[in-house]
Amino acid sequence: MAQQIEEEISLEPVRRAVTYRALGLGLACSAFLAWGGHYTRHIGHTTKMAQDHLPWGAVVPFLLIAIVLNKVLEKLRPQWVLRPSELLVIFSMALVASALPSYFMGHLIANVAAPFYFANTENRWAEDIHPHLPEWAVVSDPVAARWFFEGLPVGAEVPWDLWVVPMIWRLSQVFMVAVFGFCAVSLLRKQWVEHERLTFPLMTLPLELVNREPRGFWPVGFMNQPVFWWGFALASFPIYWNMVGYFNHLFPTIPRDLGLMSFGRDFPPIHTQFYPVIIGVAYFMELDMSFSIIVFHLLLTFEMGIFNRLGIDIGPTHVWPSSEFENWQGFGAICVLVPWSLWMARGHLKNVFRKVFLNAEDVDDSGEVLPYRITVLGLCVSGVFIVAWCVASGMSVFVAVVVLVLITVVWLGMTRICVEGGLISSRMIQGQFVAYRMVGLEGLSPRTLTAFALTETWHHDIKTILMANLGNATRLYDGFRQDRWRLVLGLALSLIVVITGSAYYQISSSYETGAFNYGGIYGPYVQGTYNTIAGYIRDPFGLKRERIFISLIGMGTTALMLGLRYALPWWPLHPIGFAASTAYPVNRIVFSIFFAWLAKFIILRMGGIDLYRKASPFFLGLMVGYFAGVGVSFVVDLIWFPLDGHSLALY
Repeated sequence: MAQQIEEEISLEPVRRAVTYRALGLGLACSAFLAWGGHYTRHIGHTTKMAQDHLPWGAVVPFLLIAIVLNKVLEKLRPQWVLRPSELLVIFSMALVASALPSYFMGHLIANVAAPFYFANTENRWAEDIHPHLPEWAVVSDPVAARWFFEGLPVGAEVPWDLWVVPMIWRLSQVFMVAVFGFCAVSLLRKQWVEHERLTFPLMTLPLELVNREPRGFWPVGFMNQPVFWWGFALASFPIYWNMVGYFNHLFPTIPRDLGLMSFGRDFPPIHTQFYPVIIGVAYFMELDMSFSIIVFHLLLTFEMGIFNRLGIDIGPTHVWPSSEFENWQGFGAICVLVPWSLWMARGHLKNVFRKVFLNAEDVDDSGEVLPYRITVLGLCVSGVFIVAWCVASGMSVFVAVVVLVLITVVWLGMTRICVEGGLISSRMIQGQFVAYRMVGLEGLSPRTLTAFALTETWHHDIKTILMANLGNATRLYDGFRQDRWRLVLGLALSLIVVITGSAYYQISSSYETGAFNYGGIYGPYVQGTYNTIAGYIRDPFGLKRERIFISLIGMGTTALMLGLRYALPWWPLHPIGFAASTAYPVNRIVFSIFFAWLAKFIILRMGGIDLYRKASPFFLGLMVGYFAGVGVSFVVDLIWFPLDGHSLALY
C-alpha cells in the first residue's frame, strides 16, 4: 500500500507538494500543539497531547483534515480536495512540532525559574549553585521567581523583561538542537529509506490516511472496507463506555490493565495492559522485531531477578519508569548499534564526502531533503553552537564535546529504535549520566557541574526526542523531495511557532495560576535536577561509577546478535529488538506487542501476504479508533471537566 501511495504522490506536480494552504494548516496544527501540550498536562489534566512519537495532538487534527475537511471539500468543490502530498506536509509539520510543547518546554521553563525559588537553608543551593549560574541563563530576581510559581498578586504584571534574555539564549539552543537533528537525519535518509529500506512502522497510519483507494463514501480508502470498522469499534467502544463513568463514578468500567504477572519476589513484574493502538502499530513491525522485543524483555526480567537473588548490586529494579540496570544495558546496546549503523552506511557517507569536498558529478543529491553541502555545513555550525553554549554555561571545551558526542549517540540510537523498531515512545539513559561516570565527578568543577543542570533543558525527558520525529518526517517526504526548500521552510516555521507559542503560554499561564500547582516538572522533577547537582558538588566521590560496567552486558549482547544475524541469516533475534526492550515503556506495553506478534504470525501462516494485506485495515482501525476516542474524551473534558480531566494515556 505504501509503495502505491508514493507512486501516486510522485505523479503530482512538484509545485503542489507544499502549498500555502498546506503550510497554513500545518502551522495551525503546530499552534494547537503549542497550546495543548501544556494545557492537557498541567491545567486540564486530561490525556497528554504530546508525549510520544505518534501523539494524539498530531494525529487527531490530521484525521479531521484528511477525513472530515476533505469530505466537505469533495461535496462543495472537488478540485479543492487536499492532495496526498499536501496532507503529508501537514502531518509532518505537526509531528515535528509535537516533540517540544509538553515535557521538553516544561523542563526548559521550570529550569529557568527554579534555582532562586526552591533555594533554602536545607538544600544550600545559594552556596553550592547560585555562584556558578550564568546571569543570562536564569531568572535571578527572587520576586519574579516567586510570582512564577505562586501566581501574580492583584494588579501586578508578568515581568517579561526579566525573561527575555534567558529565553533568547535557551530557545536559540533549542533551535540549534533542531537544526543538528534535522541535518543528521537528512544525511542518513537515503541510507535508511533507500538502501536499508527500514520499515518506519509509526508512519504507516499517516501514509495510509492519504490513500483514497478503494473508492467509496469515505475519502480515506481503508475506511471503506468493513474490516476497518471492526477494529475501530474494538478500540473505541471501551473508551466511550468508560466515558459514562466520568459523570457517574458508580458506573462499571472496562479495564485496560489485567494486572501484574510476577515470577517471584526479586523479579520485576510484567504488566499485562491491553492497548489497541499499540497492537495496531506493532502489527506493522517486522515479525523478528516484535518477537525480539518480547524475548529480550523476558530475558531482562529473569536477568534482573537472578542478579537480585545472588545479591549483586545492580541498583533498584522495581522502579518507574525503568531501572538503572535496563538503562545501562540500553546504552551499551546503542554504543554498538550506532557505530554499526554508520559502518553500514560507509558507502553512502563516502559519496556524501565526495559530493561535499570534491563536487563529484556522479553523486546526485537533487532529491535529498537538503543538498549534502548544506547538510554538512548545518551539522557543523549547529554542533559548534551547542558546544559553545555549553562552554558559556561553565563547561570546559573537552567536557562540552564529550557531552555532545554522548548525547548524539543517545539521539541516533533512539532514532534508529523509533524508525526501525516502531516504539511509540522510548525513554533511555541521559547522556549527562554517562558523562558523569566517564569523566568522573572529582575532575569536574562546581561551575561545570552547574552547567550540566542547564543542559537538562534540552536533553532531559527524552521519550519524545526531536531527532526521532524528524527522522520519521523525512520518510513522509520520500515521494516529493524535489520541493525541498519549501519543506524546510515549513518545518522551520512549525518549530518557531511551537517553541515561541509554547514558551509564551507556559510562562503567562504560570504567572496567572502559579506553576507550583502543576507539580511534576514544575515541582519534584526540577528540584531533583538541582538537588542532584548540589549533591555531586558536595560529594563528588559518592557516585557509583562501577554501574557503567553494566553497559558491557548490553554491548556484548548486541554484538553477539549482530554476529549471529550476519553468520546465520535465519537467526530470529534482532539487535534493535534488544535495545528497544531496555527502553521505557516496553515494560508497560510488551503484552500488547505480544498480541500483535501472535496475530501477525497466525495471519501470515494461514494466508500469507494476501491475508496480511486484507487484515491490515482492521489494525489501522485499532489505531484510528483509539485516537478518535481520545479526541472525543478531550472535548468532553474541555466542556464538563476543564480542570479535572481524565487521562487515557498509554503509560
